[in-house]
Amino acid sequence: MRRGAFHALLAAMLVLAGCSVPSTGPLRTALIDQAGHPAHPRFDVVTIDNRVVDTLLAQPRLPFRSRFKKYSPPPELPIAVGDVLGITVWESSADGLFGRSLNANLLSGAELTRRLLAAGVTLPPGPMSASQQETMLGKLKTTAQGQALLQSMQPTGRVGARVPDQQVGTDGAISVPYAGRIRVAGLTPSQVQQLIQQMLAGKALDPQALVMVKSSFANSVTVTGDRVDGARVTLSPGGTRLLEVIARAGGVRGRVRDAYVALSRNGVAATIPMATLVANPDENIYARPGDIVTVVSKPRVISVFGAAGQNKAVILDADHVSLSEALAKSGGLNDSLADPRAVFLLRYEPVSVVKALGEPIIPGHPPGVSPVAYRLDLADIKSYGLATRFPVHNRDIIYVSDAAVTPLEKVLNTFSLLTQPVVNSYLLCQSGQVKC
Repeated sequence: MRRGAFHALLAAMLVLAGCSVPSTGPLRTALIDQAGHPAHPRFDVVTIDNRVVDTLLAQPRLPFRSRFKKYSPPPELPIAVGDVLGITVWESSADGLFGRSLNANLLSGAELTRRLLAAGVTLPPGPMSASQQETMLGKLKTTAQGQALLQSMQPTGRVGARVPDQQVGTDGAISVPYAGRIRVAGLTPSQVQQLIQQMLAGKALDPQALVMVKSSFANSVTVTGDRVDGARVTLSPGGTRLLEVIARAGGVRGRVRDAYVALSRNGVAATIPMATLVANPDENIYARPGDIVTVVSKPRVISVFGAAGQNKAVILDADHVSLSEALAKSGGLNDSLADPRAVFLLRYEPVSVVKALGEPIIPGHPPGVSPVAYRLDLADIKSYGLATRFPVHNRDIIYVSDAAVTPLEKVLNTFSLLTQPVVNSYLLCQSGQVKC
């Protein structure tokens, strides 16, 4: 090989290598220049120092409960159309209005038949109607054995007469024997109890009533999402908190730290990490009728680019993660590429935070937020302490710039890889080991 041809080949390779140097992104100076463009500023560059960290940590987090502040006490749950009520009536004597049907309500038909046969009572063929049961029970009172059987059927205290479950009709009323049609929609169970007692006064012996809401579509909460079994949960009169609603729907599947709870109420929506809801009882607010509670998987993720140890999406597995922890999870900085003075964290900050930092608001972005690039200078030993305090948020972007000398080093490395075979051939030729 001639020397002239060899030198020409080297020159061509050098030009080719210099024109195709790969890069992980803009250098520190280029990024700062883009931010401060006189005509079109793109973002604020804020150097991380004690003032900046203190300002960010002092920013109040809007509590989840504050979105629903006016609903903080347990809600009142009036009876609504479609509710199913369980009603029991007591009297002061077994010989009252409901007394004769009292014992018949205590046992199932099969158990009552068995006991009547054991007492020697002759039963009619086939299933007994309610009136036939009443007649059979009346016969029991005439014999000592029958009276003993009646006593065994109510061994402790007096049991009230249970009215068949009543569903509140479209007219907002239910039917109670001897009281007639009673309008209950909009009333509480205690108010309905008093109303039934008033309607039965003069007919029954000192009537006492108990009303329970067995199911309620109106006073319920819808629970849905990919982390729970879908269900409608009826609220308790004393109040039902969000965690209790989720527990009644079957609880959360998988890791709690990856679950988020979204509450939608009257056009207002807010989301909170499940772990925060568990750790902070004040956030575990009372549910209200018509709420929609959605429990979903929503891992907190940041993106790391540039001359970091690894370019990857980093999952934040804790509620509070610092910048130093995020960098460590991505493998730190690449020793041969990174500029330690140019570690940037980019995010949209609320306008209130940007003003607190003393920075201008950048126009042309979604309302209420402005882009900020926080710069960390790891060439200064003080920055390591700052990085342990600087908070990282969900969807943050961390970018590590190449060092300024890196392009030249890449050219030399590329040149070496391309020319080494040629150089080796040239040396062998000159030494006479091969024929040129």
